Amino acid sequence: MFRRLFSFFWDRSLLIFLIIGVMNTLISMVGSQLLLRSLGYWGSTALMFFLTSIFSFVFNRKYSFQSKAPLLQSAVRFSVVIAVCYLISFGLSRWLVPAVVGAFQWPLPQEWVTRIAMLVAQVIFTGCNYLGQRLYAFKE
Repeated sequence: MFRRLFSFFWDRSLLIFLIIGVMNTLISMVGSQLLLRSLGYWGSTALMFFLTSIFSFVFNRKYSFQSKAPLLQSAVRFSVVIAVCYLISFGLSRWLVPAVVGAFQWPLPQEWVTRIAMLVAQVIFTGCNYLGQRLYAFKE
């Protein structure tokens, strides 16, 4: 059973998704970090995720998942997946990272705790987003 589950997820779509995701993640992380002081945690990450999601939709639909699902249906589902994954990953990270830093009493400035939370959220988002796109957004 594990082998079947592994082979379902570990295929060409994952590799292409990761390549597209690395580019998106780098752009999103750099942009979010640059905009953090002016727009704050939620503003900077939301703006960058909105912008990179457009690129992600076009390329993942065509190359990662080769979806033939109707465009409007895919766009709506993709938007739902992005929004849910964003709220889960950035909300969880915003709570989890300060809790871990506090539990270990690491002497980090608040700005660094926030920046680390943004990086952790990116990792959580990537896994959650792949599952959402693969199993829901681009299903025909």
